[in-house]
Amino acid sequence: MTSTFGGFNTAVSGLAAQQLNINTAGHNVSNASTDGYSRQRVNLVTTIPEAVYTASGKSYLGTGVTTQSISRARDFLVDAQYWQQNSTKSYWQSQSDNLGSIENIFSDTKTTGLQNVINKFNTALGTLASNPDGTAGISARTVVRESANALAQTLQQDAASLVQQANDISTRIDAQVTQVNNFTSQIAALNKQIIVQEVGGAKANDLRDKRDYLVDQLSSMTSVNVSEDQSGAYTVSIAGGIPLVQGNDATVLTVKDTANTPPYGYTTTSITANGGAINVIMKDGSIASLTKLRDETIGGTNGYLKKLDDMAQFFMQDFNAQHKKGFDMNGVAGDNFFGTTGVDYTLTANDPTAQIPPTSWISKLTVNSAFYTANGVNLIAAQDKNAVTGGTANGLNATALSNLLVKKPSTPSAALGDNSLSDYYGSVISALGVQSQQSQSMNSNQGVIVNATTKSREQISGVDMNEELANIIKYQQAYGACAKVMTTMDSMLDTLINKTSVG
Repeated sequence: MTSTFGGFNTAVSGLAAQQLNINTAGHNVSNASTDGYSRQRVNLVTTIPEAVYTASGKSYLGTGVTTQSISRARDFLVDAQYWQQNSTKSYWQSQSDNLGSIENIFSDTKTTGLQNVINKFNTALGTLASNPDGTAGISARTVVRESANALAQTLQQDAASLVQQANDISTRIDAQVTQVNNFTSQIAALNKQIIVQEVGGAKANDLRDKRDYLVDQLSSMTSVNVSEDQSGAYTVSIAGGIPLVQGNDATVLTVKDTANTPPYGYTTTSITANGGAINVIMKDGSIASLTKLRDETIGGTNGYLKKLDDMAQFFMQDFNAQHKKGFDMNGVAGDNFFGTTGVDYTLTANDPTAQIPPTSWISKLTVNSAFYTANGVNLIAAQDKNAVTGGTANGLNATALSNLLVKKPSTPSAALGDNSLSDYYGSVISALGVQSQQSQSMNSNQGVIVNATTKSREQISGVDMNEELANIIKYQQAYGACAKVMTTMDSMLDTLINKTSVG
């Protein structure tokens, strides 16, 4: 014989379960736009049935429902896939953005840019070759000097812009490492809270969402490997197996800046852990991308500074060597066009990159100051021989100097190889364009992969408003039905107690 009031208990359990369902659905709807939130569900199970005896023997009567747990919809494997793909996406995003900045530095138009000043210098030398003496010659020599000065200044300006970009990258690395420390300390704190809340077997769903959202953001800065122990704590490691978070502990990363790093003088950074005991090399993510783009000797900011330095070396060595083969307006053999009179820049002793600390050719590139003295432009060696004393000047050496800018040299250059200056610069711009296009393509392709992974996460964890509203109506109807059971039970007991005086 079942209890007279047993039905009440069954209906009450249903009311409580449906109310919890509605509350959870309301929590889902309220957080539909919250970053990192995962849809939650109430997991219901039937209560222990009660044995009853029927005409056919022993049977079990259901006694209602109870809540087993409230869980969040989450797939750890999809999360791990997202973190991996997000790191790679962030790497290429950073590459694309910063290569675009380098392209802006080398931007050439009809009136601006390095190619433009090379062309103007070449045109000025051509004019000088046709007008090596007389009043026209003075004017042509002045234009050559100023065109050369403009070219040297443009090279130095482009180099200064690259150095500034490298310094900006170092500043951004500093800021991002600080952000990494911020994220890992929060993850460690959440680990501690989650362990405390889950010690009884419950799931700290909202805290877990916050922790996973922090890992999402951390993965954009560096690749992460995440594992979870039995207590619910995350261990977050980076490349090389260096643990950033272990339980309640977070490893603090330290950045050491080295200012004015030779040969180009920008600030470099090194990242260490455990008080400098471990050198940290990031993989993937924006920090690895920024570091590579700044320091790469081929294709990075450092590499493009080297290309500009090669061009400066060409002027200090090859151009000067050709200039010395000519004769000036006074019939005297030419000296250095760039740099200082009397210095042999082909000697190792005068190579700025061989000095300690090393410096760059760009830092030494300047038009010979003697050209700016009274009648200094007459020192430009435009003739190929001492023709002035014979009464007739020629501009053959100016032509030879012009050819160095635009024609393949007969003897390979130590700085530019078999290339003319114009061809060398063109190859630099072409390589930069290909590199930038490749990074944009990789960024776009990786974006498609990340979007697909994000969509998979949304399908698993996202809040579907239509689904939630349909569930709320279902829970409302179930709640009303349970209440109706109670009303019916009340009516039955009223009949039993008040109308039959039996109870």
